[in-house]
Amino acid sequence: MGPFGAAARVGAALALIQFGFAAWAAAEPRAEYRVPANPDVVELLTETQLPAGLLHAGSGRLALAYSETLVPIERIARPHLGLAGFWFDPAIRSSGYDSRVERVAVLDLRSGKTLATWAPGGAPALDHVAFSPDGKLLSALRFAAGAPELVIYDVATASERTLPVAPNPAFESPCAWTGARELLCRVVTDERAPAPAPFPAPNVVEHPGGAAPTRTYQNLLDGAWEEAAFEHYFGSTLARVGVDGSVRRIEGTSGLLARVLPSPDGRHALVIRLLPPYSHFLTARYFPRRVEVWDLEQGKRLEASGLPRQPDVMPTEAPPLPRFVWNPAAPAALGWTEPIDGGGERWVELAAPFTGEPREVTRNRGGISGFAWTSQGTPLFSERTDGGRGVRYFVARADGAPQLIWQGAVKDLYGNPGTALRVDGDRGPILEHGRRIFLASDGLGADGPRPYVAALHLDTVVEERLATAPEGSYERALGIVPDDPALLVTLRESETEPPEVFVVAGSERRELAALGDPFPQLARVERRNVRFKRKDGVDLTGMLYLPPDRPAGKPLPTLIWIYPAEFSDGELAEQVDARRYRFHQIKGASPIAVVLEGYALLLNPTVPIVGEGETANDAYLDQLVSSMEAAIDHLVGAGISDRKRIAVAGRSYGAFSTANLLAHSDLFRTGMALSGAYNRTLTPFGFQHERRTFWQATEFYARISPFYAADKVREPLLLVHGGADDNPGTPTLQARRFFHALVGNGAHARYVELPHEQHHYRGRESVLHTVAEMIDWLDRTIGPDAPP
Repeated sequence: MGPFGAAARVGAALALIQFGFAAWAAAEPRAEYRVPANPDVVELLTETQLPAGLLHAGSGRLALAYSETLVPIERIARPHLGLAGFWFDPAIRSSGYDSRVERVAVLDLRSGKTLATWAPGGAPALDHVAFSPDGKLLSALRFAAGAPELVIYDVATASERTLPVAPNPAFESPCAWTGARELLCRVVTDERAPAPAPFPAPNVVEHPGGAAPTRTYQNLLDGAWEEAAFEHYFGSTLARVGVDGSVRRIEGTSGLLARVLPSPDGRHALVIRLLPPYSHFLTARYFPRRVEVWDLEQGKRLEASGLPRQPDVMPTEAPPLPRFVWNPAAPAALGWTEPIDGGGERWVELAAPFTGEPREVTRNRGGISGFAWTSQGTPLFSERTDGGRGVRYFVARADGAPQLIWQGAVKDLYGNPGTALRVDGDRGPILEHGRRIFLASDGLGADGPRPYVAALHLDTVVEERLATAPEGSYERALGIVPDDPALLVTLRESETEPPEVFVVAGSERRELAALGDPFPQLARVERRNVRFKRKDGVDLTGMLYLPPDRPAGKPLPTLIWIYPAEFSDGELAEQVDARRYRFHQIKGASPIAVVLEGYALLLNPTVPIVGEGETANDAYLDQLVSSMEAAIDHLVGAGISDRKRIAVAGRSYGAFSTANLLAHSDLFRTGMALSGAYNRTLTPFGFQHERRTFWQATEFYARISPFYAADKVREPLLLVHGGADDNPGTPTLQARRFFHALVGNGAHARYVELPHEQHHYRGRESVLHTVAEMIDWLDRTIGPDAPP
């Protein structure tokens, strides 16, 4: 059994007494965080990984932001509050779970030179890094000590300056550039105001009737004190902040400013303000809201009579507020969608001073799921079809009539036209140049990917191929600098070569930055893409990792790491994923670590659940087991694996599926389940792609819940879960109760609860401990320490 006892709450397991078990339970020495014994495993999981790219096309600059791989446990162990769906550290008004940037290198795309490297001293401290509109400055929040600071970095002089404001990052990035030398920020309204002292109050929720199905959200408001705390920590005031240190607060803006969008000319801002009454049943995104437009220069709220109004709603309902977007080709013109009588939606636009009737941009009987103007003001929108399984893309002509660009299945990887590049790579509006937009595609086919960039002519809807990745490499576009000729910024990698940044101009291709190999520990690991067939004829694929120096002809103990996916079509289920042809991806408690301990690993084999309509998931168990039978038959037939020494594991939906495989098959010797849901009656209004409620499909919910089949689990099972899991479907209670059921029915089970961790494990100590537990569990069940 696991390391149980009261002291273990500060280590890595939960005390058995919390489950109500008697003293007969097996005990271990006091639990502390563990570290894998193999130093190569530790380095693989903790080394600084590849940077994120931040393109500024106007200046021809690229910033490479290097972030910490894992977060120190001391940071996420700080006191946190759960309010309105947020889990945050009140001292910094932010979660503290996100990786922070340790340094930023700024490169010139035209000359290839490194212009500057911003490396604040001490521990990684930067977040929300952004270029100024002219590309000469960088802004960021710095979390060095205490509350966050707003800092500016001058690329030319390599100098840093702290601005005299207290930004409030509670909702999202608090600052946005409105000019070359000014930002609009949400700042703490009163830094000296104390937080409200806790006081007891009943939590009262009343529903007036009518169906209101909702997910099982975590960290909701409970009582009057939490409402007051929410207003204190999330409240802010708008301020215009100059890089010279000037600060001009805008009176009257104070409140719960959930979203602030400056207009393209920087003179106006759209403000979405949350209002009471606050729901104790839903998260903040469903609270009543009011839309406001502010004149930033005059410091006043405009009487925008032409904007839609928020109707009165009950606090248990989602306010029917439309989505808003600015037209980047106009100084200040706001767009939103609204329903049409008789069905469908229309997209309208209203320009400053936001009075009068809005102008119709376009309309569509099938609805509008996404919409935006290009950088030149051309309207583009999408429509979801076939119950969300299909998608159609349109461009609106000058007369407002929609013209179809492309249509297909959402999960059709081979037919997907790609992603539209934006002005600054993946930021800003969609780039339009010469009546063309630019699409970056994986170029996927049955033989793998061949990424390319194409120009789509908006008038003729004809596609022109501009650049294609060299054969044998995976080269994806980061963005375009519309010079003459245009500069295409790419990231090139392969299964065996780490990523490098290139600049492509016409037929010329030159390396901009060699980023190095972040995973030298895997240099001698063998990696293959494998294919096999399920008994129903569906072709399956997977990525196979084999350890170095493996004995020739000797089958290996093997781990299969899974995550099923739903498909309406068997042909779509057979398509390969581009990630199989990219360099190693190591995140968090990666199962790839076990390869360094001598195990074979079949990583993310396709486990398609193919079906149509509401009953599509009814075949889940049969197809899950059938997929694993095919995978095991392939591995054993190829001489890679020993059928009696195979383990299955997964995280989240993969953990749920792991538990089901142990309960409903005899294929595996053991299993490991991380952050899973095991009793679907606790997610009664649907889960994953299941849309039926528990009351519509009661037998189905019970049949696929591992909790209901705990008496059928006869193989050892390791359960790992975050102690503060924030995912609606996988509260920590799910794992505790499943473990309780397993022990009560005589199963060999081990439960590891990671204090302070959410659905994704971020802490360095938590990740290393989890991998140490996984390796030890495999050693004991299918490895060198396993019984015959």
